[in-house]
Amino acid sequence: MFRYILISILFSGLSIAQPELRFDTFDWVQYRQTGKVNSITFGDRFTYIGTQSGGVMRFNFYSERFEEPITRAQGLHSNTVTAIHRASNSMLWVATPMGLEYSINEEGDWRFIDREQLGLSLGTYIERIGESEHYIWLDTQGLVYRLDPLSGILIGVMANPDEAVLWSSGLLRFKPDLSELLIDYSFMDGWMTDLQNLIRSNGQYVTITTIAKDRFGEIWIGTEDGTFFRGDPTMKSMTPFRLSLTNNDVQDIAGINSFWLGGRQKQFQSGVTYFDVDREIADNYVFSETINMDQTSIFSILEMKNEIWFGGDNALLVYDKKENYWRTLSLRLGGGKSLVTTMSEVGDDVWIGSTHGITILKKEDKKSILSQVETYFDQIYIYDIAVTNNQIWIGTDTGLFIYDMNKKVIHSPMAYGYKSDDFIFPIKHINFTTFAQDSRKIYAANRSGILSFNFHNRKWSNAVDPSIFGGLEIRSMAFHKNILFIATVNGIVQYDMKNNLMDVLNFSFIGQVNDMYIKGRKIWLGTTEGLISYRYR
Repeated sequence: MFRYILISILFSGLSIAQPELRFDTFDWVQYRQTGKVNSITFGDRFTYIGTQSGGVMRFNFYSERFEEPITRAQGLHSNTVTAIHRASNSMLWVATPMGLEYSINEEGDWRFIDREQLGLSLGTYIERIGESEHYIWLDTQGLVYRLDPLSGILIGVMANPDEAVLWSSGLLRFKPDLSELLIDYSFMDGWMTDLQNLIRSNGQYVTITTIAKDRFGEIWIGTEDGTFFRGDPTMKSMTPFRLSLTNNDVQDIAGINSFWLGGRQKQFQSGVTYFDVDREIADNYVFSETINMDQTSIFSILEMKNEIWFGGDNALLVYDKKENYWRTLSLRLGGGKSLVTTMSEVGDDVWIGSTHGITILKKEDKKSILSQVETYFDQIYIYDIAVTNNQIWIGTDTGLFIYDMNKKVIHSPMAYGYKSDDFIFPIKHINFTTFAQDSRKIYAANRSGILSFNFHNRKWSNAVDPSIFGGLEIRSMAFHKNILFIATVNGIVQYDMKNNLMDVLNFSFIGQVNDMYIKGRKIWLGTTEGLISYRYR
């Protein structure tokens, strides 16, 4: 015990915890597109799965469901995990391209050992982690490294271990003959095998990347697309599990009890994700695998009673909930490349804002409706559209506008409603980038400040001074009661409007926030680093 305490003190400088000590381990949770499964290890309750891009997935093998993953939000230096091992002393070891990390409680308070401290040469990565009676072992291409099991101090480097090592799984280095293993198992949920690869129900071949065996004799198989299989040795069945987004750059969040997610296309296969936030289940609709679903980045999503619309690059994807059917429509949104930035349901129509103006479509037949609105906003960048009682608020690069649906008139905010003596309209009244609203008020933001408009007394107010958010461009807002979240290009500001208190949340794992949504005690963030939840109350 004394040795353990002494080592902990000596190496406290290597420690990296959660973003700040005031947060609990899973106050911040990051969900990402996982990429391939690189390594599997087993604890007392969880199967830990090291992934190419999604950090460490935690699969509860008793309840057979995922729990919060371990990512940079918990203090890891990278979301790319090359190897993982849960040691017999309950410490969890994780290897990334940046080095080696270990946690005493298997969740947070990560200690980091830089790859240079281990003597890893450039281009050399830890491919497997294991343990013997007295040491932790790291396996690389050509050499093995022997470490103290409590401190991670490097003790020796050699060609091969000089004692028996129990290894956790790593990537299959060669193409082994898997026929004797696979022929004994039946694959569930439409999966098949040719005794070397796995085959999806749509006929797509999926490569096996790693194989592990737990203490119960169960076989676990990881694959290149992030799916892993749990093999029941009694029933001889392989059941697939997967929790992965189709995009790491989430541009928009839509939904109430569950979320639809879309974003920019990146290096992996892209698509649309349906994410059940309560059960932590994700259904992926991948462009290359889904009929009538053309490939495009997604910038806005609108969920309606029977359909969900996904706005892309001169394109609109429509999903029929009842028929489980996709189709793709081309949109003429103005000259050249035009992105669908926002969509709002207005009665029997949908207003579509883009980088080149506004288009109004009928929900039923998706045909365009010509109106003065399209002409008025032709070739104007539309940032956001919000629908209130008989009003449509339009934020553009040329200013803020309010459309009266009854009178069919477009108003300037300076000639609309009432203003108290102390109200000051922003000097720069351009680039109103986003709205947030409830039944009482709507907030409209530009770099000169955030305005609020009270629907009941029709009065304007200066809600937030630009000094609160540094006068930066605001990309998204969300609020609950008196707490307003403001996402800028430099992070998030949590602002208590009643008590005039602010907190800046600009942790590097968040990336740039594109969209925000409050549900219960959490705020959900669509970011360039995935989907992130923050338990703020």
